[in-house]
Parts: sequence; structure tokens; C-alpha cells
Amino acid sequence: HLAPTAPAAPRRCPLRRRALFASPRRRRRPAMFAARLARAAKVVVGVGLKDLEGSKAAMRKAITFAKPGDKIIAVHVPDLVPELLLSSLSEPGDSGDDTLASLMNVPDKARSIAKGQIQELAQVEMAKLGKDLELDYKETAPSSDSKVALLAACDVVGAQLLVVGPGQGGKGSVPIFAAQNANGLTVCVVRDEVK
Repeated sequence: HLAPTAPAAPRRCPLRRRALFASPRRRRRPAMFAARLARAAKVVVGVGLKDLEGSKAAMRKAITFAKPGDKIIAVHVPDLVPELLLSSLSEPGDSGDDTLASLMNVPDKARSIAKGQIQELAQVEMAKLGKDLELDYKETAPSSDSKVALLAACDVVGAQLLVVGPGQGGKGSVPIFAAQNANGLTVCVVRDEVK
């Protein structure tokens, strides 16, 4: 006598079966990718006119450290026009409008030259390393204390890493100040060019 047979189970799609038995690593890939996008870092590079070579070294190091998806923001905090310079002119009208205008435009020209050099260096370095990173250049309002303004700019952009050069002659005050006062932020001082 023949026993009743159970109906055959429906066949599963082979692709679904492969997905069910895939390695745990393969199943985590979409989650890892989403987490990497969420973790994309914002790196601030301090740019100073007194130590432009140190700023360039800092930009090179920031590009070396950066991963795909990271954003590099070069921040320059201009100094206020020194009051001593303005007060040394006894009467601005005596000097002539051209002299006063040329004194006021010198910092603007230097800033635009520095910006061009930093951006050009960044493009060359990214091409050399084969990286495609988002790069931005910001200039804050002039400040009498550029160290505090630089850390404030880091807070505004939500930076996770601040990369600065060593300062003029390798003895700048910004690296020390940043290391002591940049809470919740990693500080990297690039001294590769100092001899």
C-alpha cells in the first residue's frame, strides 16, 4: 500500500538562496558603505600668509590623510589692518588717496595670491595621488586674534581634523594654541619642511 506523499515544497530562487547563505561580510557591505558616507570627515587646513610654505605642507598632508568622501576646507583668517599703520599717517589727506588705497590693497593682493597657490597645489597633489576630494577655500572676517578665529571656524564647519603648519621659522604660536584649546578636534602640526 502506498503512503500519501506530502506536496513538494516550492523551489526558492537561487539568487535568494545565495543571499541567505552569503558571508556576513557581504551582507554588511551596504551598511558599511552608508556608515562610511556618514563618517566623511571635514578637514580644516589653516592658511597663513606669514608661513605660506607651512600652509602648503599642511595642505599636502591633509590630502594624503583624506579618504574618498572627505571634504578639505582651507581657512584663512586675515589680520586687521594694524592701528599703528593707520595712526602713523598724520593726516590721511596729506598722503593722497592713491597712497592710502595702495596700503589698503596690499593685503587683498597677497591673500588672492596665497589662495591661488594653495588651490593650485591642492589640484596638483590630488592628481598625483589619484584622489578626487571636495575642496573649499574660506576666508573669515578679519580678526585681531587669528588663533581663536581659526578654532571658531573649525566649530562652524564641524571639522574633525585641523592641519596647520609650524608657523614662521617653525616657531609659530597657532600650533601650540590649537593643541591646547581645540577640544573635540584632532590637531596635526606638519613640521616636515622644518630643518
